Amino acid sequence: MTAAPRDPGLQPERTLLAWSRTALVLAADALLVLRTGYVRGQPGLAALGGVLAVAAVGLHAHGVRRRSAVEHSPHVSAGRWWMRGLTAAVVLTAAGAVWSVLVGTGG
Repeated sequence: MTAAPRDPGLQPERTLLAWSRTALVLAADALLVLRTGYVRGQPGLAALGGVLAVAAVGLHAHGVRRRSAVEHSPHVSAGRWWMRGLTAAVVLTAAGAVWSVLVGTGG
């Protein structure tokens, strides 16, 4: 008896859209952190914004690569190193957001 082919449904498409949304939000946060660093004269904050911008580009590139891989096989999982990098980018984004709020309020 042969197993029926698995229908992945819309889950792979939703996951790919999530990669795009995450890259967009990270890019927006990078621009806000860059602006805050520039306006407040904080070179460290501006550098953090630059790092976040590079992370957003990398995340977008990864999403494009994932889209290509999923089109060929919907059962492809993300690599361990990409997940660690994404986690680091999210933590860095949170730190940048907190820092920009504290610098913006003078605290």
